[in-house]
Amino acid sequence: MPTVDVKITNLPQIRAAFSKAPGLMRSELNTAIKKTILTIQRRSMINTPVLTGRLRASTRSLFADLRGEVGTNTNYDVFIHEGTRFMKARPYLKDAVDESAGDIDSNFKEAVQNVLDKIGREV
Repeated sequence: MPTVDVKITNLPQIRAAFSKAPGLMRSELNTAIKKTILTIQRRSMINTPVLTGRLRASTRSLFADLRGEVGTNTNYDVFIHEGTRFMKARPYLKDAVDESAGDIDSNFKEAVQNVLDKIGREV
């Protein structure tokens, strides 16, 4: 039975490059999260029903390490979004997430590819 011998000559460089992966991934994921949250925020503001404009104007986004939020700071947004027995639901935020699905996938695929590219350049 034939055998194949593989000799990796730059193993220390490969290990060093991959040891940077967690930090690189955290940075790239934070970038992807910011892009995603800002896209959802923009689309939700477009979709927000307007009577006085207060709901749309109260839309905000928050960022933390590996975390992001989009929401409003009104006490009635949930009733607009989910509806009541007197009013049908107008899910402007959920619709924004659904409309952004392709962008969300692209943002995270790009983040992973960027990490792999950076690691590949160091080897």
